Amino acid sequence: MTVKELVCINCPMGCRLTCTIEDGKVTSVKGNTCGRGKKYAETECVDPVRTVTTLVRISGTDEPLPVKTSSPISKAKIMDCVTEARNAVVTAPVSIGDVIIANVAGTGSDLIATADFIAD
Repeated sequence: MTVKELVCINCPMGCRLTCTIEDGKVTSVKGNTCGRGKKYAETECVDPVRTVTTLVRISGTDEPLPVKTSSPISKAKIMDCVTEARNAVVTAPVSIGDVIIANVAGTGSDLIATADFIAD
């Protein structure tokens, strides 16, 4: 049995959570004010996920394109995701929501543009 203490980041309340983990599964969450805290603790203790934001190069300019994952990915895959983004080069024009890399790093999440870029 392992006990972990976390601060929930799902809302401004910042509940202090105490999680009991047995055999790789969360068996108890205490301290949460809402159901989101319980779900956060269960995910954070077993397979934490994050939305990744980074930059991709645009061909013919020094200006980078901001991108993010379309859904949170496992923390274990973040560096793979960033490496793929670092190696990618897009061609303008690009619109918000365009898929820049489908299924980035095999995560099932797409890397999408978060800004428009129109070539001069």
